Amino acid sequence: MTAQHLIVFALVVGCSIYALWALMPAVARRFIAQRLAQWPLGTAWKVRFQQTASAASHCDCSGCDKVADRGLPAKSKVVQFHVRPKD
Repeated sequence: MTAQHLIVFALVVGCSIYALWALMPAVARRFIAQRLAQWPLGTAWKVRFQQTASAASHCDCSGCDKVADRGLPAKSKVVQFHVRPKD
């Protein structure tokens, strides 16, 4: 194996792990973060995993099947449909 193959392999593995983590459901992500927080990692990684593992993580993305209530009044918008004339 050449150095180029090793670099490409490392990039593909890293991108795959990132995509898996980003697309994983929040429950599974919290479960894995709880396990990884117990490993002897650096302080920065341990803090990040502990924040992810907490049930009240402040992601503000409403990705947990909940609507994020930001205290803003709901605005209604009118949707107009335009029918194409048939030729």
